[in-house]
Amino acid sequence: MNMSFLLNGKSVSVAPKTGSETLLDYLRLEADLCGTKEGCNEGDCGACTVIVTG
Repeated sequence: MNMSFLLNGKSVSVAPKTGSETLLDYLRLEADLCGTKEGCNEGDCGACTVIVTG
């Protein structure tokens, strides 16, 4: 199953490799967009927050 979304105005469609990847993994490792940081690894601190708009 592919995930499709817009990334900086461009259409992206990716197939998860293991099913446990996160959007943060994709942004940092696949798209080379390292501005989003991993902090607590639990979602509590907000360091990995990304903006999702309609």
